[in-house]
Amino acid sequence: MLNRLLQAKTQQRAAYVDSQGRISRSVLDNYAGVDVDTETTLSVPAIWRAVTMVSDSISTLPLHAYRNGYRLEPTPRLLERPNPLETYVETIGAMVSALILHGNYVAILGEPGVSGYPESIYPVSPERVTIFKRDGRKLFRIDERDYDSSEIFHIKGFSMPGDIAGIGIIAAQRQGIGAAVAVMEYAARYFDGGTMPSYVIKSDNPDLTEDEAEFLKLKWMEHYSGRSRRPAVLNASTKVEPLTANAQDSQLVEARNQAILDSANMVGVPGNAVGAPNTSRTYTNTELQAIEYIRTSLAPLTARIEAVFTDYLPRGQVARFNYDSLLRADTYTRYQAHKLALEAGFLTIDEVRELENRPAMQTEPAPQNSELLP
Repeated sequence: MLNRLLQAKTQQRAAYVDSQGRISRSVLDNYAGVDVDTETTLSVPAIWRAVTMVSDSISTLPLHAYRNGYRLEPTPRLLERPNPLETYVETIGAMVSALILHGNYVAILGEPGVSGYPESIYPVSPERVTIFKRDGRKLFRIDERDYDSSEIFHIKGFSMPGDIAGIGIIAAQRQGIGAAVAVMEYAARYFDGGTMPSYVIKSDNPDLTEDEAEFLKLKWMEHYSGRSRRPAVLNASTKVEPLTANAQDSQLVEARNQAILDSANMVGVPGNAVGAPNTSRTYTNTELQAIEYIRTSLAPLTARIEAVFTDYLPRGQVARFNYDSLLRADTYTRYQAHKLALEAGFLTIDEVRELENRPAMQTEPAPQNSELLP
């Protein structure tokens, strides 16, 4: 049964689940008049950059189990490689992307291990899932089969009280996404000359019929469109005037800049991270910038992921991401901090060397013909 569910199937794209568990394949009710789905959402460069930046950042953080503040070794298999069919980075990256775009991450729980808790999960595309309630129980319909919540690994994103499913940006921000897609499409047509005609043909003939006007237009396009540079010959009653416009007059530049800033706000990343103008901030060091990024962009998502993973660990254990790789300061700042720690006596030389990914100091003479890694 599990193999059948994991097989690739022909499916409609970009479903989202609303707060009542109802599923939809695309969002059409937006003022911009464009389809809003996964493909069109990710086709906006700023949204693509923001989603991949957050998902890639979290997927590179190691996930460990702790008990009473102490890290447990070895790391539980569920945290080390949640899905046996793909790498840890792939699983966590897709997990974060699904939470941002669809507001939900759904996977089928694997078989329990020796601890009695599941050791694996098998993700399912949100587009194949409907979440609903029946007789007070929350159920998950995947394709044509219903699963009890005890069989499902479900991370719910932002939601309102009483909601059984999370709300992603495709559902909640369809107006902003639609506007960004429309601006991008308009810009593409603008530089292709498709947003307004290049010339207007004027005739002083008061008896000009609609058919004659259409014929005149077609003949002009036939002879002078494209790269033709042949001279035009017109009679005294016909004039051709070029029409000119620029991106500034059509407010295209302002609209695109606003779309970039809106995209950053939708995903929850700093505007300068996706190229929004006039959004740069001044930090005294890179560590403060990383702390701000973790607090505002990553922590709301990592906290939800940690809480659900903790539910599938033995009692007393908690799952926590390790942010050290993002908080790593420059060499001079780190060495100053190490010096203070050594002088205060709350870190030893070997502990400092471990923080710098160096081996412990040797207490015995090294064997002959051996080399100590730097």
